[in-house]
Amino acid sequence: MNSKLYQPHHHLLLLPFSLFLLFIKFLPCSSFDWYNNCRNRFNCGNITNIDYPFWGGGRPEGCGHPDLHLLCEGSQTKIHIKDVKYNVLAIDQDAQTLQISRDDFWDGLCSPKFPNTTFDPNQFEYSPIFGEIILLYDCAPDPPWKFSCPGRSAHKFGFITIGVTTWTCKSNLKVGIRRSSFDHIMDPSAMLEALREGFEVKYKMVDMGLCGECTKSNGVCGYNWDTKQPNCYCAGHYVSTGKTCPPPSSPPTGQKADDEIGTIPNFFLSVLYFVFTFNFNF
Repeated sequence: MNSKLYQPHHHLLLLPFSLFLLFIKFLPCSSFDWYNNCRNRFNCGNITNIDYPFWGGGRPEGCGHPDLHLLCEGSQTKIHIKDVKYNVLAIDQDAQTLQISRDDFWDGLCSPKFPNTTFDPNQFEYSPIFGEIILLYDCAPDPPWKFSCPGRSAHKFGFITIGVTTWTCKSNLKVGIRRSSFDHIMDPSAMLEALREGFEVKYKMVDMGLCGECTKSNGVCGYNWDTKQPNCYCAGHYVSTGKTCPPPSSPPTGQKADDEIGTIPNFFLSVLYFVFTFNFNF
């Protein structure tokens, strides 16, 4: 009889455990020191002193835009854009430009591993002196000029052109290159060298003016991946609700992570006390 009366409350015993998991989930996030972590700079090989809007290395996710993740492989900086892996040759943060080259053309023209070089126009655009060429492989009829591929490659031969083609080919690929190289499309060696030199794109997905306002107020720029809006991290674990940090003499306009943390254990213990009192009284 007593067991039947008590049984409906068994599920309440799961509540403390669930709350404990919730507490663990939110505690590290709330106590994380974004201000100091996002002051770290990315350094790899000849790419040095890089900060917002990039992240990677010692810069956690919230320090930059999701699509500007830098990787360091050996001493070479890499970035993935639209499923294509690029070598990062230079970054000009003042001009908001990246000079990049496709990783799969470093060893030759015949074995591309990635799809077309394509960009979301709202995020990247070619700098004016750069454009696209088309590499075509195993076409019929034979093009007037072509380059042969070694036996170990995925193709027998290929050729390079600009714009629309009339050939039927097994595969084709668009790649960025300096426009001055267009005159050398019949010279495979010159084109390979041009591909290795890469091309320049302007990144447009962030408003660096807002970051400037944040840094002028002694804040550190970051990015909220959930709201897709920039963050301004302030000293003392504050995340500004505006775009700037308050002056030292003013009360903070943001929310302090430490204040959030203080309320979580108290709430957790209160609910825990209620659950056990309720169960054992019945």
